[in-house]
Amino acid sequence: MNRSSRLRSLGALGLFVCATAVLPASADGPLDVGAKARDLTLGLDLDDARRLLDVAAKAAPTSIEVALERVRLAIYDGDCDAALAILARPELQKLEVGAALAEISGGCARVTAATHIERDDARGIEIRYQDDEDRALTPVLVETIVAAREALTRDLGVTWPKTTRFVVVRDLLSLSAMTGLPYDAARTTGTVGVAKWGRVTLLSPRASLHGYAWRDTVAHELTHMAITRASLDRAPLWLQEGLAKREEVRWRPPGPFDDRPSPESLVLRGMELKLDLPLDKLGPSIAMLPTADAALVAFAEVTSFVRFLAESGPPNVLPKLLTELRTAKGADEALVAASGRDLKTWDGTWRTWLAAKPKDSIPPGFGLGAAPPNLSELRERARLAELLLGREHPAAALAELRKLPAAAGQDDPVLRTLWGRAHAGLGQSKEAEAVTRDPKELLASYGPWWALRGTLLRGSGVLGDADAAFVEAVAQDPIDIDAACEGGVELPRPEKRLLCDAARRRGPQGD
Repeated sequence: MNRSSRLRSLGALGLFVCATAVLPASADGPLDVGAKARDLTLGLDLDDARRLLDVAAKAAPTSIEVALERVRLAIYDGDCDAALAILARPELQKLEVGAALAEISGGCARVTAATHIERDDARGIEIRYQDDEDRALTPVLVETIVAAREALTRDLGVTWPKTTRFVVVRDLLSLSAMTGLPYDAARTTGTVGVAKWGRVTLLSPRASLHGYAWRDTVAHELTHMAITRASLDRAPLWLQEGLAKREEVRWRPPGPFDDRPSPESLVLRGMELKLDLPLDKLGPSIAMLPTADAALVAFAEVTSFVRFLAESGPPNVLPKLLTELRTAKGADEALVAASGRDLKTWDGTWRTWLAAKPKDSIPPGFGLGAAPPNLSELRERARLAELLLGREHPAAALAELRKLPAAAGQDDPVLRTLWGRAHAGLGQSKEAEAVTRDPKELLASYGPWWALRGTLLRGSGVLGDADAAFVEAVAQDPIDIDAACEGGVELPRPEKRLLCDAARRRGPQGD
């Protein structure tokens, strides 16, 4: 998903280095073996790659190509110390590609030096946690991985390797070290997950004050792994990201915030602001675009285009395209083989369709233009109300919120949660229920709002809707006390108790 300019040289590994040793005439040369091993590794057929490289290493022990592919395989295996040991050879250190691999191996070794490992051998999942407190995520994370893999097999026809590997890291510095994505790029665009080097590196939800849509992020990143496996990492960026955005919500039932706002409305607004880019000119990674607004528009472009391709193209065009990419000379050749048209033709057809779409307004809270009115006052009042609620002064918190201009922040989920908590703290259940009644009134999903909704519904005896609200709360903010502990009720299931205990150790956030 995310590649720095230095890492782009890794893609041409088999063509970059000159051979220094020759295999016997009856066998493939090191360059051929390196290319074959690389394809096996990229396709996550690690056991086959290992067998090939073991034979090649015995036949040509000094081959640079074989050594570099053994490094790559070790990184994909999660054995970064072994990768560093191979890279100790001076002739490898002198190469640009060797230096790039050493940087990744070193970062990986540092981050995983004291990780805690959870394995589910029956379902082929391995999760490393940089922070022991995140191990409470395991049951929900495994459930999400299993559901996402099944959806991707259904939609794209992909099979999965013996082990699906995840690393959950505590901060963006660790995410950068594990993946090679520059730290500044991750911070600018808000990157929270990267699928690279045979694993998904996921930022812990506790790294953000109130989490993020981490379960959908898991599905998004697993899509990148599926695409890499199916296409041998030959998919263009528009397909990688467009397909990942499409699949990130298909592992679960439709939610109230899917397609709000629609990607088409975001693209049209981006065009007005001249933030749109040609599909084949997005650069090495959307995560490396200069601003968050540029990344938002780029994601919307590829999401809309891939959806249009899937709905307008021949049946099963997306899995067919991935298959064609394995052997095609380029993305255009593969697209023609799968759909009958090249990218330029599809792009023109899509833009004609897009131009006929109505221009829906974009709420100011999404960016792409002026900031919401009274933003500084909204923030100040919200922060003061949050502090007062944390000290159990709901009446004073309500008084602060009532000082806001009429209709200010009506779609802001943070403000609506504060209103609801203040009313609930005063026993004003009808008023509290009014601000948690309909998620479609909100700008975006927000864990504490869902937790409050679940608590109020459970208090009213609407248990099914309450359970659904707590599922949404955990999908956004799994370590929030009200989300994880479900309003303080006794939790019968051990996996729920794990999250609740972790949330209680963490304590309230923002108070």
